[in-house]
Amino acid sequence: MTMTMTMTSPFDPAAAIADLPRSLQLDGLTDAVTIRRDASGIPHVEAATIHDLFFGQGFATAYDRLWQLEWDRRRALGRSTELIGSPANVVTDSFNRRARLGDYAQAGYAKLDAATRGVLDAHAAGINAFQAATSARPVEFQALGCPDEFWEPWHAVAIFLVRHVTFATWQTKLWNARVLAAYGPEAVGLFRIEGSKGDTPLIVPPGGHAAVGALVDAGLLGSETLDAIVSGLEPLGLQQSGSNAWAVHGSRTASGLPLIAGDPHRPFEVPNVYYQIRLTGPGIDAAGFSFPGVPGIQHFAQTPHVAWAVTNAMADYQDLYVERLPDAMTDVRTETVTVEGGDPVNIECALTNHGPIVLGGTSYGVGVALASTGLVDAGGSLRTILPLLQATSIAELDSVLSEWVEPANNFVIADVAGNIGYRTAGRLPLRHSLNTILPVPGWDRAFDWSGFIPDADLPRTTNPSTGAIVTANQRVTERDYPYLLNDDAAPPHRAERIWARLGNRTNLTIDDQAEIHTDSVSLPGLVLAARVLTVAPDVAAVELLKDWAGDMNVASGAGALIGRVRHELSVLVADQLPVALRNNPFAQWEPPATALPPVVRVANALGNLIASNDTTILNGATWNSLLRIAVEKAVTYLTEHCGAEWTMWHWGQLHEATPLHPARGLHPGLDSLLRPTSGPVSGASDCVMAMNQVGGVTTNALSGSTARYVWDLSSWANSRWTVPLGASGHPGSPNYRDQTPDWSTGALRPVIAESLSAIRLIPVES
Repeated sequence: MTMTMTMTSPFDPAAAIADLPRSLQLDGLTDAVTIRRDASGIPHVEAATIHDLFFGQGFATAYDRLWQLEWDRRRALGRSTELIGSPANVVTDSFNRRARLGDYAQAGYAKLDAATRGVLDAHAAGINAFQAATSARPVEFQALGCPDEFWEPWHAVAIFLVRHVTFATWQTKLWNARVLAAYGPEAVGLFRIEGSKGDTPLIVPPGGHAAVGALVDAGLLGSETLDAIVSGLEPLGLQQSGSNAWAVHGSRTASGLPLIAGDPHRPFEVPNVYYQIRLTGPGIDAAGFSFPGVPGIQHFAQTPHVAWAVTNAMADYQDLYVERLPDAMTDVRTETVTVEGGDPVNIECALTNHGPIVLGGTSYGVGVALASTGLVDAGGSLRTILPLLQATSIAELDSVLSEWVEPANNFVIADVAGNIGYRTAGRLPLRHSLNTILPVPGWDRAFDWSGFIPDADLPRTTNPSTGAIVTANQRVTERDYPYLLNDDAAPPHRAERIWARLGNRTNLTIDDQAEIHTDSVSLPGLVLAARVLTVAPDVAAVELLKDWAGDMNVASGAGALIGRVRHELSVLVADQLPVALRNNPFAQWEPPATALPPVVRVANALGNLIASNDTTILNGATWNSLLRIAVEKAVTYLTEHCGAEWTMWHWGQLHEATPLHPARGLHPGLDSLLRPTSGPVSGASDCVMAMNQVGGVTTNALSGSTARYVWDLSSWANSRWTVPLGASGHPGSPNYRDQTPDWSTGALRPVIAESLSAIRLIPVES
C-alpha cells in the first residue's frame, strides 16, 4: 500500500485555543457551572446539579483535549484511517471493527442504570456544547481536515473499551501458541515475565494441541514469510505497562492519618493519557485523573473522605477460542475501512457464541474468537462513576468496587477514619486452567466459562499488621488460593524496592513518598552486572560495575553500560529464535501497538532465562558466550556515541523520555509542534521510577509513569500530583508541557492550588 498525506488546510497553533468570554450561555444546562483553572491549567468544575457537573467536565475536557477525544473515538470505531491511513492504523481499525467495539459500546450503554446513563448523556452534551460555542479547532483538525461530528453518550463506553480490550492478556496467548508450535509444550512457560512457576504444566492437554493444530492446518501459524507492508509495522505502545501503588497507615505517618501514593505506567502519548481534574457538585468533591472522553475519575482520586490508587492486577479475563468457520458463526457482515491516501479495505466481522472473530475468517476455515468480560458487560465498570465519588469510607469503596468489571485492578484505599485497605476488583471467569495459557478449541465445551469468581472471594485486606500495603503488579495470592487469577504476573522487584524504602520507618511524610517515586535502583541490573563481571573481567569498562549500587540515574556510567548490555543481549538472543517466531503470522490482524516484537518478549524474560541457565532458545550458544559478545558490542556502541573514555558515559545519554503523537511524521511543520521533548530521565523498566526502555528496540523510554500522586488523608490540601507534558493538548498553550520538568525529576505540584482564571457557563434563558 502506498500512502500519501495531503494537508487540506494550513494549521495555526494560535487558532487552536478557544478564546471564550468569561460568561457563556449554553443550551443543555439547568444551572450555572464555573470552571476555574490554576497555574497548571488544571480545571476545577463546580456545579449545583449532577447533570451540570458532568456537562462541565465534558466542556472542560473538549477545551483541552478535543483532538484526543476525536482520535480515541475514531480508534474505537475503526475510523482512524480516515485521517491517517498508515498500515498500522489499517490493522488497528480492522481489529476494532472485527471486535465490534462500537456495537458492544452501544449495547453496554443501553444496559447501564439510568443514573449512569445520565452522567454519560451530560458529559457528551458538554463536549458538543464546546464545539458549538467556538470555531477554534486543534492543529491536528486543521492539518488533517478533520470534520466536526456529534458526540453521542455511548462514545464514552467505546473509549473505555479501546483503552482496555487490547490492554490485557490475549496477545500473550497468541505468542504462547507460536512458542508451542516452534519448541513444543516444555517451552511454553519460558517467556513468563514473572519467572517459572512450580505448577507450570509441562505437558499441554489435548485441547491445547487441538486448537493450535487447527491454526497450523489452516495456514495461520508458522508462516516463514510476511507481506512487506505487514512486516514493516511499527510497534508504538509496546504494551510496556504496569503501575505502583502503596498505602501507609496513620500509625506510621507524621500526621497520624494515612498516605497513599502511586503512579500508573502506560505508553507516553501526546497528549498524555491521563487528565487531571477536580469536580465539585452535590455530594461530590474529588480530584484525580480521568480518561479524556470518560466522565468521572476512574482510577486515582481523593475526596475529603477517602482516597484510592490502582495498579493492574495482572489477572486473566480474556480467552481465545479457535472456531471452525462458518459453522460457529452466529452473525456475519462485511465492513469497509476507509483509508486516507489508499484503497478501502473490506473486512469480515463475524460473531460466535464465545465472542467476535478477531483473527482468521471463513476463507481459512477457522478463526480466533475473543472472549472478554469487557465485552460481555461492556462499560460495566462505569456503573461505579457516581458511587466512587460519593463514598465516605473504605467499606463503602469496597462495596462500590463489587460492580467493577474490567480491567481487573488492584485497588489500594484509605479513609479519614484512619483505615487502609486493599482489594482485587474485576469480573474474572471460572474456566479450565489451559484457557489462561493458550487458545483453546471452541468446539469443546470443557473450555467454556462456568461463571465468575464470587466478589466476596477476591483477595482483600484491611489494616494489615505491617502498617502498609504495596502493590506493583506482583502476584497477590498464595499457591493455596482456590481460584485461578492468572498465569503470569510482574516480578516482585519494584514491590521489593518500595518495601525497602518504607522499611520500619514511622513519621512518614508526603516528601518521603515522593522520594520513593524516584527510586531508580534496578535489582535485575545488579544481578546482570555480577554476571558481566564474571564473563568479561578483562574488559576495562566493566570496572564501572564494581561497587555499583544498581542506580539507573541519568549520571550513572554503570547504568549506561548495563542498559546497553541488556539491549544488545536481547537482540542477540532474539536472533537465535526460529524464523517462525521472529516473524508474526498474525500481524495482519493483531494491532501493532500491543503486539510485542519477539525481542521484547526475550527482554522481558531475560533475567529469568539467565538465572535458570535454560538454553532452549539459544540455538546451541551459551549464555556466557552471548553475554560476552553483548558486552563487547555495548562498549563499542558507547565509545562511538557517548565518548572515547568509559568515564564519559552516562545513562541519560541513552535514555530520554519519548512521547509519541499519532500524527508524527506526516508534515515537518506539524512534527515540530507535536514532538514535545522531555530530555534525559533516570530509572528503567524494572525500577520504581518506571521509565521503560523497550528491550532490544530502543534504550529510550517509550512508556512509564504517566502520572504521579500522593494523597494525604489528614488534609487533601497537602496532596500532590504531576503528569508528563501538561493539562492542555494544544501546542500553543503554556500548559502543553509545563509539568514535564517537574515530572522528569519527580517533583510534585499541589492538588489544591489558587485559581488564576475562570469561565462561567450559564443556561440559555427560556
